Amino acid sequence: MKKFFSIITSVIAVALAAVSCQNPDDTKKATLEIGTYSLPESAYFGETLDFSITAEAAQNVTVALVKDAEQIASVTVRESQEGIFTGSLAVPYTKNISDGEYNVLIMAVGNESDRKEASSTINLAHPDFTSVAFVTGSDKYELTKSDAASPLEENKWSYTGELPASLSGHFESADAEGNKYIFGGKNVDNIEYGNSADIDLYSYDEAIPQGIISFDVVSFEVKYPLEAMWVEVPQTTDPAYPGTADVEFKKGQVVGFNGAGDLWIDIDFFESNGDGTYTFRAEGGKYRLTNQADWGSLRVERLSSTGDLGSFGWDDSGKITVNEAIWCLGNYNFGKPDQRTIRDGRQFSDWETFDGYCMAKIDDYKYQITLRVYNYASWKFFCTKLNWGDITSANYDVANSTIEKCFLISIAGSDGNFQQGQSVIDPNKFEYPETGIVLRFTFDVTNPLAIKATVEDVTDQNLM
Repeated sequence: MKKFFSIITSVIAVALAAVSCQNPDDTKKATLEIGTYSLPESAYFGETLDFSITAEAAQNVTVALVKDAEQIASVTVRESQEGIFTGSLAVPYTKNISDGEYNVLIMAVGNESDRKEASSTINLAHPDFTSVAFVTGSDKYELTKSDAASPLEENKWSYTGELPASLSGHFESADAEGNKYIFGGKNVDNIEYGNSADIDLYSYDEAIPQGIISFDVVSFEVKYPLEAMWVEVPQTTDPAYPGTADVEFKKGQVVGFNGAGDLWIDIDFFESNGDGTYTFRAEGGKYRLTNQADWGSLRVERLSSTGDLGSFGWDDSGKITVNEAIWCLGNYNFGKPDQRTIRDGRQFSDWETFDGYCMAKIDDYKYQITLRVYNYASWKFFCTKLNWGDITSANYDVANSTIEKCFLISIAGSDGNFQQGQSVIDPNKFEYPETGIVLRFTFDVTNPLAIKATVEDVTDQNLM
């Protein structure tokens, strides 16, 4: 599949010849150089990029696609035609891969490991699909692109209608030029581009008169008919000792709550379906629900397989050893859904570990938390809830985040605190509105030694 928008040709150097002045019988030796090369300027994820590179005296040439110093794909060509190396590089299409400018690195290797390098850039984007369908052995369910204004919905395609009692299949899509894209895998948590294996969505006793199948072409998130699981909200008469219940959830599970009343349901873990039910959007597992009536919310906390509070950790080499939960502690000028209030019958100060918030693990290596922030807010992220297991500022990669640039949040000192930011115009007069602002943090912990932290101002989305 090849759709090159434009071809750029760049000349790095002219091949040089070295001739011995001492002995006229010496044969000429070509100096290793990268000469001309042609690469596309733009392409879509999932395409194959053809290239042609002139590299005099090279034994092989490697072309690599790089983003934020991380290699995304590469190919090595070991045969040439008179010093011209031609080949193809498959552009990966993985879940949550981002549009933008990527680096293309070219490395030529000559005799005795002599190396020369050159670089270029390419703009990559998700395909502009004209159709998406869920395909089974005998049926095809055509999905319609969402017209919702929310960024969370802009890449979603959905089918609503009658569905059979059981359903297995894969997703197929096409662009305006008729190029086909296939997405499948062993289950909804392991969908891959190019995998045609059927996904077993569900199996019930009866057909579904009105059901929904949806697929996000960027995050690969799938929603499908699940029997709603109704959860009894734990009740208590003493707000100092709120009731709790431990519940097993599946990602994508439709959940209803009995006895929730006016409690705010945590949007990091549950997405409202608009009919009184919610879809669980975090990693499947065991969770503790707490009726935090004095805060006006239903608190959600990840548990380990042994029933302890979940945690996060890594060894000296940066290998993740436990990947369940990250916790947020701080003073009382932020909260979910509002500023935290003092519970009757219990005396405490700021930075109370008992009141730490759990981040939702929304992908294999991504955690998320949404907070309402007021003036003088200060908070920090921890590996554990109760033992002050630090994730300090040394572990944050803020170079590629929007924290310091856009949303008036900064990392202070060396202890990893996040604090209310200061006005660029007048640092002595800046204040948040009376109702505060709502910020959504997302941590990419693929490399725990350099956690990529980003934040969005979602105040206008009315999530709280």
